[in-house]
Amino acid sequence: MTLRQRLGLCALAFPLVLFACRERKNETPPAQAPPAAAPAAAAPKEAEAKPASYTYPAPVKGHYQEVNVGSFDLVDGIAYPAAKGAGTVVYLTSKLIASPVLAGSPCPMTQARALTQLRNAQYVEVPVGVTGKASYFAAGNAFGGSSREQEVGGHYWSAKAKQDAGRLSGTIIYKPHGTIQFELPISSPKVAEVGQADFADGHRGAEGASAPTEQEVTAAYTAIRNAALQKDVRMLLAAQGFDAMQIASIRGLAGIDDDLAVYADRFLEPGAAGEFTAKGGVAYVRSEGANSKGKKFANYYWFAPCQSHLVLVSIAENPQ
Repeated sequence: MTLRQRLGLCALAFPLVLFACRERKNETPPAQAPPAAAPAAAAPKEAEAKPASYTYPAPVKGHYQEVNVGSFDLVDGIAYPAAKGAGTVVYLTSKLIASPVLAGSPCPMTQARALTQLRNAQYVEVPVGVTGKASYFAAGNAFGGSSREQEVGGHYWSAKAKQDAGRLSGTIIYKPHGTIQFELPISSPKVAEVGQADFADGHRGAEGASAPTEQEVTAAYTAIRNAALQKDVRMLLAAQGFDAMQIASIRGLAGIDDDLAVYADRFLEPGAAGEFTAKGGVAYVRSEGANSKGKKFANYYWFAPCQSHLVLVSIAENPQ
């Protein structure tokens, strides 16, 4: 092929290429998918309504001081029948424990002890009667020292009371430790509570009472620990069998959220339930770990039954 023929073919090819390019420019571009819609923002968690304030006139008035337990005022409490018909016991506390809604509880003493722990309160417990004689006098702190004295003829204290229309009013005198006045509704437990009259610290069993199983106690400990660490008063109380009215009242007590923050620090990390022991009607699990400040403990968590629930009535702290 001559040079002229080759140039002619090239000249012919160029317009064809140019035409093809122009055709591509005029093509309609393929439709593009619309941009994906942004994911809908998660609905903000609805803030729990602030509970209504729960107040009532303090049914207890007085002061107590002793080297083992300190010095404190007493403002609230419950009165409940002692075991085997041995009179009436008053259990008095340094913080309000919603006593008006505990009076009708199936387990008033057990629930009162649980709230003493939650509120980090002090307590005094004494059997009372018309004669003024009291077989024992117990006092202590939820997480501190305690004392229990048995009457052996010295008549160091007196606890006299009278009943009227389902209420118990009276005076406790223990010189030089203090004088306490009270007026409380008399509770009517629906079940036999462990330790009425002869059980002050939550650590002794009752003869003939069935013991909780390890599975039951571990489940109760886990539920209560989770609720405490979540700072959820409602969940904490529900896990122990408090009813809706009791929970609403307790949540309305002044300072309860601050108390829960302190209480939550009694539960350790990692906090697994370990050693288990059961006695008549009471049981404990042991847990090792550190609190939020990094301090190491091996704590004992004591439970007592209240109908179908187990109630955390005592936490014995053991620093390591």
